[in-house]
Amino acid sequence: MESGDRGWLRHWALRIGGTAYLLFVFAFMASHPQPGSMASLSHALVMAIVPALIGTLAALGIMLYLRRR
Repeated sequence: MESGDRGWLRHWALRIGGTAYLLFVFAFMASHPQPGSMASLSHALVMAIVPALIGTLAALGIMLYLRRR
């Protein structure tokens, strides 16, 4: 992988990852039996890590494929 691609991926990974994480946190908070409570927030902060990571990696993979194409 070229250094330009690494910088480009790092640039977009922070933006896509942060956005995906926040969206999943809000989704998990809303689906909790007591939305808006501290229990729902702590539950959502932990549960959102894996889906956000998977979504970010998938989006970056597609973006890198389209960039090199």
